[in-house]
Amino acid sequence: MRYPPTTREARISEIFSSLQGEGTHLGERHLFIRFEECHIHCEYCDELDKPARVMTLDETVETVQKLEKEEGPHSFVSLTGGEPLLYLSFLSRLLLRLKTLGLRTYLETNGILWQALEAVIGWCDLIAMDLKPASVTKERSFLKEHARFLEIASTKEIFIKIILSKEIDLQEFQELIQLVKRIAPKTPVILQPISSLEDGLEGHEDPELMQLLGELQRMASRQIAQVRITPRLHRILKIR
Repeated sequence: MRYPPTTREARISEIFSSLQGEGTHLGERHLFIRFEECHIHCEYCDELDKPARVMTLDETVETVQKLEKEEGPHSFVSLTGGEPLLYLSFLSRLLLRLKTLGLRTYLETNGILWQALEAVIGWCDLIAMDLKPASVTKERSFLKEHARFLEIASTKEIFIKIILSKEIDLQEFQELIQLVKRIAPKTPVILQPISSLEDGLEGHEDPELMQLLGELQRMASRQIAQVRITPRLHRILKIR
């Protein structure tokens, strides 16, 4: 990491209140804490290079309390990024403080750093886990890491998100669905159409991509119980 966290400080891009735009808690009001860095760089990522600043643990908690009072109640405090699990030394203390305040915690993660998850899962109420198809991200495959991560995460409320483009390799998609079937077949799986960084279009505006997602949904539904197609609500509503 460029800026390794400590137990007292971490680089945070923003803390804000908004509607949850993805996943099984779509439309709920959440309080978001966005961490700066990630250890992988998905080709489609729109969170890279967001300006961040060093925030202390006390400052972070005070900001959360202020927003909860002024703009709450919030269903969850959503820890997002970047990749929150990179900030383990800070995150573990932050999660404990949030729980002592009676707040529910929602960990949004790329589903790779299973050792870090193991250390903090006791303080997490919900895990929003990505499965990363290499044919879409242009990163390497993380199938083995995803499998171990899902084994640990499935002890909590969890859903899985797979971001898909027309470049998806069908065999790779099948492998990801088989992974879910083998480890946690009752886990909801969200198929999310990719957004375009070049023209700013959301994936649901592409008829060909949406037709493909329909075919993938039917394919996956033969293997696991809950498969949904969900675009990003916050982009449709043009909110943060």
